[in-house]
Amino acid sequence: MTPTTPQHEFVIGIDGGGTHTRVGCFALDGTRLAAAVGGGGNPSHNDDALENIRGTIAQAIDSGGLDPSDAVALAAGIAGFERTCSNQSDGDNDRTAALVDAPGLTCPKIVVNDAVIAHRGALSGRPGIVVVAGTGSMILAIDEEGVETESGQLEHYAGAARHLVYDVVQQILMNDCSPTDPLVPAALEHFGVADAPALHAAVLARSTTHRNTIKRSYGDFAPQVTAMGEQSALADRALTDLAARTARGVRLLAPVAGPRPVPVACTGSLADAPSFRDRLDRMLVEAEPSALDLVPSQLDPLGGAAILALEAAGVEVDEAMIGRLAGRIPSAIPA
Repeated sequence: MTPTTPQHEFVIGIDGGGTHTRVGCFALDGTRLAAAVGGGGNPSHNDDALENIRGTIAQAIDSGGLDPSDAVALAAGIAGFERTCSNQSDGDNDRTAALVDAPGLTCPKIVVNDAVIAHRGALSGRPGIVVVAGTGSMILAIDEEGVETESGQLEHYAGAARHLVYDVVQQILMNDCSPTDPLVPAALEHFGVADAPALHAAVLARSTTHRNTIKRSYGDFAPQVTAMGEQSALADRALTDLAARTARGVRLLAPVAGPRPVPVACTGSLADAPSFRDRLDRMLVEAEPSALDLVPSQLDPLGGAAILALEAAGVEVDEAMIGRLAGRIPSAIPA
């Protein structure tokens, strides 16, 4: 098989989040040909989003020895891309869509909010709800007709990784936790201070720091919070509060998400953490035992972007295709 044969056509999927940009190049049978990871692609969180997205596209194409002119479709889910009816963003969609206009790419391009590719990957086209929580957060329902509804349309917002850490820091500042809680010294070390009064001063001093830098600093501590969910009362309280707000958003969307039981999937660095998922699962079961079903994701958001790109290229996506996108089934294209 030579680079000029039709079998060398490929599609590009992009997952542009606030922390990382992930790009995959996929053959038309769903086989992953190349991939790359770069810096954050959310223009609301990353001043260098354009460089990060276009650089990661180029890196993926180069690493696979691919010719950009052979790309037949591109689909990107970018955090900050405003959905119709959304009240959670005031982004410039034209500017965001232009981030994927990398040199040499002349194929059709689709840009959507990253929660849409997360939903498509997690539930592989089924109606249901996806909880996206990492650098950013959204709870999105898509019904049998493809109608999208997010919890923000019901004046609800659960919060993301940085909000989890805001809660932890505020509890420390108010002395609402035991001084011997193991998360306290970890938090002080992360923020480079010796005690709560110094943390108070450090938080106030950050008011003149670039907002994106502040958000990343808080969000970077979230993995330590989720890791200590069973050892720290402070972490437990913050995780439980965030899980409760998330469960509320899921329950608000249940009536428009399709037939019951409604499948609910989680994706993102925070939503995928076992300490968060376990609490969310427990709350959903306790609230509506037969109405909501927390299920594992079939594909990650990058796989969801690949599905949209393949469909845009006129490829039918079936279970075998999903298996190849997930790496469970070998390529159908002969070597």
